[in-house]
Amino acid sequence: MRAATVFALSAGVALPAVVAAPAAYAATVTGTATLDDGRLTVTGLPGNALWVKVSVLASADAGAAVLASTDELSATSYNGWTTDAPVTLPEGTAFGDYPLAVEYRLPGGLVTRWTGGSFGYKLHTGVSAVAFDRKTTSYDRRDVTLSGKATTWNPATGERTPAAEGTPVKVTLNLTDAYGLPKTRTATATTVADGSFALPVTPDAAITGGTAEVQATEGTDPDVARLVPAVGVEKLTYRITSDANKYRVNAGTDVTVHGRVERLTEDGWKGFGGAPVVTTGSQPLSYDKVLKDEIGSGTSLQDGSFSYLSRVQYATTGAYTGLRPSVYYGEGNDRPTDVAKLAVPQQFSFTGTSQSIDQFGKVTVRGTLGTNGSCSPKPDWVALHVSRDGGRTWGQMASKAVSDWCGYEFQVWGFENALYRIYHPETDRFVSKTSTPVRLSRNPTRIVNVTISPSRPRKGGSMTVKGLVQQKVNGVWKAMPGARLTLVFKPKGDPNWYWAKKDIPTNSYGNFGFGTTNYGDGTWALVWQEKNGYFYSESRTIYVDAL
Repeated sequence: MRAATVFALSAGVALPAVVAAPAAYAATVTGTATLDDGRLTVTGLPGNALWVKVSVLASADAGAAVLASTDELSATSYNGWTTDAPVTLPEGTAFGDYPLAVEYRLPGGLVTRWTGGSFGYKLHTGVSAVAFDRKTTSYDRRDVTLSGKATTWNPATGERTPAAEGTPVKVTLNLTDAYGLPKTRTATATTVADGSFALPVTPDAAITGGTAEVQATEGTDPDVARLVPAVGVEKLTYRITSDANKYRVNAGTDVTVHGRVERLTEDGWKGFGGAPVVTTGSQPLSYDKVLKDEIGSGTSLQDGSFSYLSRVQYATTGAYTGLRPSVYYGEGNDRPTDVAKLAVPQQFSFTGTSQSIDQFGKVTVRGTLGTNGSCSPKPDWVALHVSRDGGRTWGQMASKAVSDWCGYEFQVWGFENALYRIYHPETDRFVSKTSTPVRLSRNPTRIVNVTISPSRPRKGGSMTVKGLVQQKVNGVWKAMPGARLTLVFKPKGDPNWYWAKKDIPTNSYGNFGFGTTNYGDGTWALVWQEKNGYFYSESRTIYVDAL
């Protein structure tokens, strides 16, 4: 849509009378802009405006002369109008920014006048052409040169000529790096006498586009930035083999990774010299955006061979070796790698440990390897060690594999007084380690000098039982006061024992004596009633032939 045509070129042209529009018509000018070719854009007015006129004023003073005006504008967007031709000012007008007046009429409204904004009557300098000297880069040819030309449009003459020598041109390149991530790089080129410029670039990435834009200088308005073309990447094909000089490596120690890398050439596979080789302790995954867990790196020799130290710290399934990520031989982790098997035993803790010895001398030791995870598959085993000389020497009592959840339990016959510990040998998974030794002991006891009188009591009659209970203290048998015994009886011809009297005490001298009923022919004995810190004992058996 075009507004009605009215054009004035010389200063002093009278303006039509202006009447304010009713409040119902609220649309108004929101801004102005000078285009690179000297045309003028007004924003804020709807596309159905009946008439739009712009005037360039000599100054912002009231009654300032009109240097140029035109109503030959076309709607260029739903709320923007642009002059059909560049706005020219009278010959000799100095370059600079000049105030504007905009008059317009909307449907159903009156002519409205708006003042504000400015017309940039300046030299317009921009990049008119730009190109790279090659469409792709490669591992062997990584450099590319961006060439272009900057020109200046003079609004006074309407001519476009080469930009002045030394004009700065800012170049912004959009890149995609070796991990597929977007990045930008900026550089500045400078024009020579004919307005041309050249900028060598080593992107080490794919160039997906960008811009070249003249930088603003005094008296010069930069044109809109020129788009920069893309530059692809030629991929290099390589293969690699690697190995390590050790299989099991302690955390924090070095292993030598060695191997050879080759590249595919027109003459077939050749040694790839000068290649950046890197080893990681974890397998590269397709979604990794950075190189993780790097443990060593080096550069291949001329024949493609390499050898360097790598230090492992954590459990790993191997040493994964390939070339350091580059757009020239695979982005991200889409590149060949080779794995050398490694085992790195890790530290662990003995947790949930318990130890006990019962009155019969059975030792129970149980616990877990504190790994906070599953032990399946479970290549690890543990052993129960014992020392009877205070920890100077140790012997193995039993061994077994740990459970799926790293648990273990031992039940063995122990000793009166000994140290016990759990031993874990070094394996691919865990380091060699022993638990804190724990002493388990009980005092031995015995029931001696047992007599029954009369020796031949009547069946159903009474008899007296006497004896002595002793405990071993520092290797010496001494009286055991405070012990409790149970009298048991096994009738003649019966394989079972039956208790006859319980809680039989010893006196302060360890002696006991009590009366009981004779039940007929059979065998009698006394047994120990359990007490913490003491081993179980039994008296000798006495057969009584009743009358």
